[in-house]
Formats: sequence, structure tokens, C-alpha cells
Amino acid sequence: MDERALVIQLDELRTYARCPLEWFWERRAGVARPHTIAALVPTAIRTGLAFYYGGHAESLTAAIGLVWHDWCEGWGEAALARDLARYADGRARILGLFLAGRIQRPDGGRYAVPEMTSEYRTRMHSAGLSTLGRSLDDFARTHGLLAPDVGDRPGSAFGDAFAEGLSMAERVAPDLPAPGVVLGWEVPFEANLGNGMCLQGTADLLVKGAADPKTVLVEVHDFEPAPWVRAGLAGRDLRVIAAALAQPPARPDESAGVSWDRVEHVMYRHWPTGQTYTFRETSSGHLLALVAAIARGMRHHVVVPRAVTGYDACRACAYRESCWGKPGWEALPLVDAGLLGWAEAHRDSFQRLRQAVASDAGLASHMRVSIAALEQVLRGLPEASLLSPVRQVLEAVDHDQS
Repeated sequence: MDERALVIQLDELRTYARCPLEWFWERRAGVARPHTIAALVPTAIRTGLAFYYGGHAESLTAAIGLVWHDWCEGWGEAALARDLARYADGRARILGLFLAGRIQRPDGGRYAVPEMTSEYRTRMHSAGLSTLGRSLDDFARTHGLLAPDVGDRPGSAFGDAFAEGLSMAERVAPDLPAPGVVLGWEVPFEANLGNGMCLQGTADLLVKGAADPKTVLVEVHDFEPAPWVRAGLAGRDLRVIAAALAQPPARPDESAGVSWDRVEHVMYRHWPTGQTYTFRETSSGHLLALVAAIARGMRHHVVVPRAVTGYDACRACAYRESCWGKPGWEALPLVDAGLLGWAEAHRDSFQRLRQAVASDAGLASHMRVSIAALEQVLRGLPEASLLSPVRQVLEAVDHDQS
């Protein structure tokens, strides 16, 4: 990697793309990401994969059970693991009736979302799972995992997270690569995009290449809830494109002891549905364009809250209370006060520069050459942004004279 390259963390890039205000809370304001139930499922599965491929459990479902058991002990409630297992078992039996077609709609069709039906609520109540679910959610609230304003539901948000994690594991496990071919999990990598930019990311799974020992297969795991994922959408996922360009980190101490020459292909795996897509070619140009645009937004502290589109997009966000509690996101300064003050302090200087350049063609020519040379030297470095105001003055003069 070029020492002068602009290095960007892939997770930070995706956070900013999802919501610049979420990025602001975590990366600029330094507010530690609050724990949420939504984050428990991917964390449990990723940790479970480490247990399973590390040889500490005979199956992925057993490994995930170990993860939750460790959490419960850490919370000081070892018995909670048994309550979660009882809840998940009863819930699975009830949902199994819907899946088997023993509970149907009045017209004989299947229910698309059984959990939203009155029949599901009734059976959960009869099985004592509603009472158990309230107890589980009360525990989650006292430990800051569940917001106080989450309404009543047939079961338990906390219990559902445990059950859904096990269900995903049971669905996906038969299609996972065998332990003997897995080189590593949570493996760091770098993707050199050229143009002075480098992404740093993590491969969920790194698998031996099928034919060439110098190649690898990279798995990208997605846990976003969705009824299905189209191949085109998966192929445009920034993680997929970056994984296709993955190379071992330049620093040996960051390589996790794994090396490879190139990526044979990338497998996108959607855990909620079990769908997988394989990509041998991706659009690196698409990634470069997005990274350049997003990096500029981060560098100039452009913060546009996703909240402007409504509350629905914010429901599952870890920083929901920071934005929607008092005083709320509307009270935040959305313009970097430091940059604004700098611009105001230098307004007169730039006006005088514009007047001087407009009246002296020779000066303008020399400045264009100098700016171009400096941009070449500083390409990809944060200091390059300091040249932007001068470039804008030259462009404004060109516009006035055209």
C-alpha cells in the first residue's frame, strides 16, 4: 500500500452511506455505540462461527448456544440461558404448525408472516410463552438492550433474537464450507482502489481456492432483515466489491497469518433467507466513485440526518435516542462550525485573490500550473482539500470571462 494513500475503513464508509448522523455520533462525537437486540444476532453468529471453525463446538447451532450462555453468565443470570432455550423451542413448535400448513388462512392459503396473526398470539399465550416473553424483555430493558418505548408483542424481542439466530444457523449450516478448507474468519484485508485510496475491511470467512492454492474465496455475510435479496443488489454491495479486490494487509502484524495472491470469487450470503450469490467480477469503478464521494462528505463533515425521511428508517438504529430524544437531531449544527468560521475569516482574502487573478492573465496561468502540480503531489492526502478554495476562485474567474 502506498504510504500516502488515503486509508478508509469499510465499516466507517458504510455507516456514513447509511446515515451521516449515525457516523457523526460514532466517529466524531465519540458516543459509544449503544447495545441493541438487533446487534445480538450477527454478533452471536459471527462469534459462533469462530467457536465452530476454531474447533470449540461440534456444530454452529451448538456454538451459538455457547455464545449466549457466556453472555448470560456475564450478565449474572446463568439461568436465563434455559429460559431462552425454552422460549425458542416453544416458538419453533408453533411456527412449525404454520409452515406445515396445519394453520391456514380462511381461504386456505399460507400466512406470509405468522407472527402477525391473532392465531400466533393466542397459541403463544396458551403455551405460557407470552408471560415468559415479557419476563425476558423486562430483563433486556434493565440491561439497556431494549428501548423503554417498545410496545407489547405476542412473544419477546429478546427471545426472538435468540431463536432467530438459531434458526438462521440451522438453515445456513448445511451450505457452509467444511472446517478443513476454511483459512480464517474475521480476516482483515486491504483493497487498493488506485487514485490514492485504500479500503480496509474484514472477510467474514476466507476459504481455500478450488484449484489454485494461491487463490481464496471470500464470504460476505449480510444480516439485514429482508424477505429476499436480488443478485443485482448483492453485486452492488460495497463489501462484495471490496472483497473482490482484497489483498493481505501490508503490515505483517495485521495479516492474521493468512496470505493469498488473488480472490477467485466472492460469495454473498444472506443469513435471514439463506440465499447465496457468487461473483467473479464486480464493478470497481462503481466502488471508486462512491468512495470518492463519501470520503469527501466525511472529510468536510457533511451531516445530513437520515431522520429527514421519517422515523421508520431510524427504528432499529443504535443511536435512535440520541437523534429522537431531547433536544433531538433538529437542534444539532449540521454545518461544521470550524469550517464555517474558517470560510468567513478568509472571505475577504479570497475576494481580493479573485480580483487580482481576474485582472492579470499571467498570474492566473501561473496559479493554474502551480495548483495542478500541488494537487498531483498531495493526491489522496487530507491536505489536498486546502487547495479546493483556490481552485474554486480560478473556476469562478473562468466563468466570469467566458
